[in-house]
This record gives sequence, C-alpha cells and structure tokens, in this order.
Amino acid sequence: MIARYPLSLLLCAALTCHALTAAPATPEQIQRFTQSRPELDEITWKDPARGAPVAVRIIQSNNQTVTVEKTLATGLTVRNIPLSDLSGISFKFTPAEASLHRKPKITSIPALRLLWQLRQSTLRLTGSNAGESGLLLAQSLRLGAEDTTLREALKIVAQIRSHETSKPRLERVLAEQLTLEFLLSQKSSNVTESDRLAWEITAGPENPEGMLLATAFLGERHFADLKATEEEHPRWMDDEEIRPLRQRLYQLTLDFFLYPSLFLGTREEEAAHGLKRAADVYRFTGSTELMQATLADLAALYPESPAAQEATAKPAQSESQPPPETPVVTPPTTPPPPPERYNIFDE
Repeated sequence: MIARYPLSLLLCAALTCHALTAAPATPEQIQRFTQSRPELDEITWKDPARGAPVAVRIIQSNNQTVTVEKTLATGLTVRNIPLSDLSGISFKFTPAEASLHRKPKITSIPALRLLWQLRQSTLRLTGSNAGESGLLLAQSLRLGAEDTTLREALKIVAQIRSHETSKPRLERVLAEQLTLEFLLSQKSSNVTESDRLAWEITAGPENPEGMLLATAFLGERHFADLKATEEEHPRWMDDEEIRPLRQRLYQLTLDFFLYPSLFLGTREEEAAHGLKRAADVYRFTGSTELMQATLADLAALYPESPAAQEATAKPAQSESQPPPETPVVTPPTTPPPPPERYNIFDE
C-alpha cells in the first residue's frame, strides 16, 4: 500500500526534484501525488443511461483512457475508463493546487509540469480544466525569458489551442500565444515581425502582460522615429507634409510610454519606467514644464523604483540651460487621421 502524503509536501518535493528542467515526473512521484488527492474530481458519461456524473479521484490519463479510483462499500476500486465513454471531465483543485494557479511563478514550473503531464490528455473533453494548468505552466515558463523556455511554452499553448473547449480560456491562450511569439521575434532581432505582433497585441483581447511588452517596444520605436524625423527635417513645423507625421509620432510615443501608469499602475516597475521615458520625450521636445511635472509624478507615485532613482541621480535639464534646438510645440487639437491599425491609443 502506498503511503499517503500531504499535497503540499508532494508539490514541494516536485519543485526540488525537477528544478527548472523539462524532465517528466517519475511514476513514483505521480503515484504519490495522485493518491494524496480527495475523490472530488468528476466524470460525466456520454451515455445518459449510465447515470449521473460520478465523483472520483483521477490518477492518470492518456490518449485512450483515464484511470480513476473510487471508494465503494467493498473498498477502493480502480478503473480504466475509455475517453470515448465520457462526455465531460473536471479536476477539482485542492487548496494547494488552487494556490499554484493564482499567479505565474518560475518556482511553480515543476509542480505545474506534473499536473500538466497528468491531465493534458483530457483537454478535448467538455469541462476539462487541464488547460488551466497548461496555460499557467506556459505563463510561468515565459517569465524565464530564455529561448528554450519560450519555445516550450509556445508548444504548450499550441496544444491547448487545438483542443480547448472553454471559449474564455481559449481567448487567454491566444493572447499568451501572441505574447510568446512577440518575445521570440525579439530574441531573433526580427524588428518587422516584432512590430507586426506588437500592434496585433494592442488590437487584441485583454492581455496585460502582452500590453506592457508591446507598448514598451512601440514607445521606443516611435521615439527613435521621432528623433530621426526631426533630425532629417529640422524645419518640420513649416512643412505641411512632415508636420502631421511628426505630430503623430510625438503623440504615439507619449501614448505608449504612459500606458502602464494610466491603465496598469500597480505594475510599478513598468509604470515608473514609462513615466521616466515620457519625461525624456518632453525633455527632447523642450516641454520643460511637462517634463518636470512628469518627473514629480514619478517621484511621488514610485519613489523606490529604479526609474525614479535614475531620474534623481541624473537631474533634469534646468530652465537656465540653453533651450533645445527643437521648437516647443503642443499637440494639435485636430490631429490627422491615424493609420488603420491605430486603435486604443486614438483620442
């Protein structure tokens, strides 16, 4: 008889044994883990004549069968049930499992891999929440930001996408896939693809992580274009063709840099960095009052952030210094029509 262990201890053991490797759990680890869980999972028969849904302990699954345990009057019974006999399945998260699924963490990767290994074969069944474990695993792998972990995460979300039955979860999976593809495009220095994917993220469903990455990238790219435009056209204010382009670059750059502080202010590091870069834009354009106001906001809202520390270490250009060559301007009240892909950043 296999000894029963608290789930928290088993998950901790999994973390220790697996570290951050992609090695599958051993049969012994799987057996100890699954036999520690209560009989609160649920299977639903495809044939209604077989009765109501049954509470069981699911201990294993593969492409053909799911193995369950059920305590009957005669004792503990183990059955191998063909997946073709089932119309639905659901894993009841224990408190320890629920804790794992609250937030992606690198330290959760080994335990999430174990859950994913056990449950991924049930994805195509209605009600299966195996995709939740897979999605959290992919998101946790993304935090490692290594090429190998990003590709492993992309493979997982592709598998979930092909079988997921929950529409809300599928939307989150698609958002994660876009985020992963964007990060991989940056790893390969494919600027054109990064630009395309970043704009697609801004136009897609809710995706906070992706938005932080995409707006940071697009902010830097548009700031570089703004500088290049003013350098190439120093008299842009008098040029009816260049002025709208310059103004659009100016507005977009600020919109992207200010997005984290306006919409995701609890993400302190990203929000603070965006405020610092917005102040840099104001400094570049000679908007001293706006620059100082933005730096004051940065110091008040995120005083301990690296961006605030950097701004303090490098004092802003004082008003007594010579004015910049770039004329001070304010955005036009009626900007030219934005390009088609210009979406949530439109006024």
